[in-house]
Amino acid sequence: MDLRLDAPPAPGVVLVAIGGEVDLVAAGILERFLLGAVAEQRTPRPGLIVDLSDAEFFGCAGLNALLAAQRRLERTGGWLRLVDVSEAVSRVIDANGMNTRLRVTSSGD
Repeated sequence: MDLRLDAPPAPGVVLVAIGGEVDLVAAGILERFLLGAVAEQRTPRPGLIVDLSDAEFFGCAGLNALLAAQRRLERTGGWLRLVDVSEAVSRVIDANGMNTRLRVTSSGD
């Protein structure tokens, strides 16, 4: 799994890019990484944009990591958006019925 913090697109927003394979072991690392990025935000409505365009494999544990970050953000009035979701991630989101729970957009939106 590859994790990268990119330049924030706006104050109070974190942009994380995830690539490679997110399996059971990598999902724990991903969850700690995302929750750490969320915890560092000191703004009224913190935002987290997760770029998943380079994710080659994404298991259910990775989906749980995204949902954990989203729950933490929502408790503080923040938000999470997934952008440029790869086919591997899209399949997991759809198969688990999370396409209405997680907001998925393209980087052009």
